[in-house]
Parts: sequence; C-alpha cells; structure tokens
Amino acid sequence: MKSIFLAAFTWLLVLDASAAIRQEVPIQSQRSLRQQVDSYAELLQKEVVKARNNKERFSSVHRVLGQIKTLRDNSAPQGALDEAHMDLMVTVLESLPQQKNFKRRDCYKYENDLVSQFEPTAEEAPIEPAVRPGWDVLQSLCR
Repeated sequence: MKSIFLAAFTWLLVLDASAAIRQEVPIQSQRSLRQQVDSYAELLQKEVVKARNNKERFSSVHRVLGQIKTLRDNSAPQGALDEAHMDLMVTVLESLPQQKNFKRRDCYKYENDLVSQFEPTAEEAPIEPAVRPGWDVLQSLCR
C-alpha cells in the first residue's frame, strides 16, 4: 500500500512540475514604466549618434518608437505627470519628418517647428526632458 501511495504521489509531482514548466511567467521590471521609456529614449539617442547614415538613424527611431508604444500598450496606466511626459516624448518623435520627406536643407525649418510646437519658451534648444530625445535625433539627422 505504501509503494502505491508513493508511486501515485511521485506521478502527481511530475504532472505538477510539467504544468509549471509550461506556464508562462511574465518578466517584471522593478523600474517604473516611465523609467523604462526614458531608458529607451536614452538608447535611441546613443544609437543615432553611432549610426553611420540617416537611413540607420531613421531605422533606429522607427524601431525604438515601436518598442516604446508596445511597452506602453501592454502596461497599466501611470500617474498623470508620467503619462503626460511619455505622451509628449512619443508625440515629438512622431513629429519628426519621415525618411522619404527629409531634406537636410530644411533642417532650420524642422528645428524651428519642433521648438515652436513643443517648447516655445526655449531660447535656443529645448530643455524639457520629454522633448530632448526628439531634438537630439533631429540634430543627428541634420549633421
């Protein structure tokens, strides 16, 4: 009787272990959503500086913007200030000219438009943390 009980108990443990292995466990970051989004923005700023040409820069913008949107879509809403910060950052990055429409000779216009639209009180360059990544990308594209 003892051996039948032990065999049945062992079989249940094996079944329970195999079920646990198949169960997906989402990876949770200890950082806030805003911190994660800001990390993506920092990554983007580094990538556009290292890029060899504007094609690579536009590719980085498109990829990182997609990652930020996916992260936000799959996360719970945040506080109003954090949501406003992330919304502004995404809006600024989305406002950059498309690769097919980009012309270096229009950089002065692009820069003026970005500043006047998103930080009109800035003297030369935006200082708002949510606007800065888009500004830095635009500066890299215009070099």
